Amino acid sequence: MSDLIQDFVDYLTYERGASPHTIAAYRRDLEIWGETCGVEPVPEALRAIDLRSARRQAMQLMERGDSPRTVHRRLSSLRTFFTYLLKQEVVESDPFAAVQLPKMERSLPPFVDADTLVSRIDRLYGDAETAEREEDRDHLFLIAFVTDLLFQTGMRSAEVRSLQLTDIDRPGQRLRVIGKRNKERHIPFGPLLDQKIALYLSYRDRRTRPEETHFLTTERGTPVSASQLYSYVREALEPLSGYSRKSPHVLRHSFATALLNDGAGLMSVKELLGHEEVSTTSIYAHTTFEELQRMYRAHPRAHKPHKE
Repeated sequence: MSDLIQDFVDYLTYERGASPHTIAAYRRDLEIWGETCGVEPVPEALRAIDLRSARRQAMQLMERGDSPRTVHRRLSSLRTFFTYLLKQEVVESDPFAAVQLPKMERSLPPFVDADTLVSRIDRLYGDAETAEREEDRDHLFLIAFVTDLLFQTGMRSAEVRSLQLTDIDRPGQRLRVIGKRNKERHIPFGPLLDQKIALYLSYRDRRTRPEETHFLTTERGTPVSASQLYSYVREALEPLSGYSRKSPHVLRHSFATALLNDGAGLMSVKELLGHEEVSTTSIYAHTTFEELQRMYRAHPRAHKPHKE
């Protein structure tokens, strides 16, 4: 990796507080740009890029066959990189600022409707109670609790995995969450989740080392990894047909959708999700057909006709 890109990565890490996932995406985008367009990330070569060559390079990235969303992200990464170079006075202008980004179709985020999720989570808790073997009881309870926690709080996978015991305020019924760019927010929870947290802590205490501070741990008492969290959620949602994606982020989508469909304000959901912009939250403002039917039935002319 060139010195300039390493300096940019350090800037993203220490000044912007970007997540490892975001940093890896920026690095990969810049590497693909360099390989595809034959650009050497050194000051002389970067200063030589003008608007015309920037547009040509954008076309080269589009001709790779990647999706418009991927090309859009890569060009956005280049804009961020050149903004950084401008601040460092490595270049005198940002040639990519005037390059038009490809249009993207905005697809609705995948989600599971609230009634289906509640039924499935309750079933898992019930199966855990009636399981004959202790290891089966513990496993079923763990995947039920993880699914329940994600659905009731809308946390990202990284946020729930980094949650510490000290972040759980049971008397105040709220969670302290550190989100993207180290932004702190507080998520309230109700008596039902508080009850499940108490049960989980008793389960956790039987398996976790006293010095372990992570809230969420595996059945072996070690901090949950991203792949383990994904496997828990996938197992929990596996029996549900008609849902192609079964991941922790789907539960985040489901959390937001359930709140908005039940009348929560967009700005309130934005704060709960930890979004920077309300436009990001607005993608969840979709409704199921059943919800549209329910709302329409409130119309005075939507009732059954009177018999004559």
